[in-house]
Amino acid sequence: MKSVNNNNQPRYSRSAQTSPQQPRVQQARIQQSHPPQRPQQQGSTKQSRAAHQTPPPRRRPVKRGIPAWKVTLAVVVIFILVLIALGASYLKFYRPSVDTDVPFDIETTTPPEVTTTPPDDNIVETTNDADDTEDIEAGAFTRDTESVNFLVVGRDAASWNTDVIMIVNFNMREGSLSVMQLPRDTYIEADSRIHGRINTVMKSMRSRAYDEDSTLSDEELLRAGMAGMCELLEKSLCIQIDGYAHVDLAGFRGIVDAIGGVYMDVPYAMQYSDPDQDLYINLQPGPQTLSGSEAEMFVRFRSDYVQADIGRIDAQKIFLTALFKQLKTNLTVTTVPQIVEQVVKYVTTDVPLADIIIYAKELLGVDMNNVSMMTLYGTATQTETGAWYYIMNRASTLDMINTYFNVYNSPITDEIFDRTQAFTDEESAIFTSIYNASPDDPAVEVKPDIMTGEEIDNGDLNIALH
Repeated sequence: MKSVNNNNQPRYSRSAQTSPQQPRVQQARIQQSHPPQRPQQQGSTKQSRAAHQTPPPRRRPVKRGIPAWKVTLAVVVIFILVLIALGASYLKFYRPSVDTDVPFDIETTTPPEVTTTPPDDNIVETTNDADDTEDIEAGAFTRDTESVNFLVVGRDAASWNTDVIMIVNFNMREGSLSVMQLPRDTYIEADSRIHGRINTVMKSMRSRAYDEDSTLSDEELLRAGMAGMCELLEKSLCIQIDGYAHVDLAGFRGIVDAIGGVYMDVPYAMQYSDPDQDLYINLQPGPQTLSGSEAEMFVRFRSDYVQADIGRIDAQKIFLTALFKQLKTNLTVTTVPQIVEQVVKYVTTDVPLADIIIYAKELLGVDMNNVSMMTLYGTATQTETGAWYYIMNRASTLDMINTYFNVYNSPITDEIFDRTQAFTDEESAIFTSIYNASPDDPAVEVKPDIMTGEEIDNGDLNIALH
């Protein structure tokens, strides 16, 4: 009889039954022999597929060239360096070219030759006319190309008068600098138009150029005036002028400010007021650095000097010496662009830039003891009409020209110097007496010592005051 359980399920025999843990053990064995496979992720599938595919061939890295802009930049840099090297080499060996022609008349008059013998039919008397002339022996006036002269003038803002007139010699071989100042009231006579004070010469030459061509620009008229003034001084003083420089008051102030002012010892208190000229001077004595405006006050002051304009010229010597010392001491790469800017704006010159660089380089090596400052010898005198003029002394001026400003191998003789007597009025007894006097004659009142820059810097130049 079959037995039925309560769950209506057949009851198995003991041999057919297993223990409760048996299915788990068998399941574990099955899992060990056939481990279940986990579902593969998408990435794994791609890797599996990729493993069975043939890998693509490797690309060799492409060698990229240097960018074009870098090549261009390198070429430009190399080109600039080459130009700098060539420029430096050029300036090292470059020497300014100078005019070797003689700009004044060197023809001399041969004295008459007279033969005095007893009458004889076999002797023929020979004479030369007094007006026969001969040229100085060829080669007698050979130019020294290392010695150059310049005309430097300063003009005020109100007119075209040049109240500062200097002839400057720079001897590069000897390393010397010589400055001769011509008083603005110096008498000069060239023709009916140029007849009076020397400070009006440039203005007269400028006006003459305008009359000949009214279409000329202001700069062209200025250059024509300076060129005419140079020519007149060359022929009269028998000197070669290799270039000119013209500066107005604004340029003077700008140049002083560009170098950071000029340190100097102002010897006296300076007080002056002139509303008509818009000139107001107020300087206290003592060591100080003058700005451009203050430097203008110093060089224009004259009211308290016993010799008036001559005293002002001596004061300008003091300033020029201090300026030169300042440039030698403080000229740097930083200040050069400022100075060049002022020169371009305010100075008119016919000297090429390359020459200016050479001269500036050589000038910085000049010792203060080799700087000579002098004033044209002469006397200030008053005419019957009440006009004041400064009359040049011929003999002393000729000596200064030969000593400091003659660029030739032969001396300037009295016979050819100021051949037309442009620096006197032959109809004036007062003028001619001063002009033709011996340098030691009491008629020559102004006999300034020729002083070195070192002496002036040491305070040896004294200006007499009222």
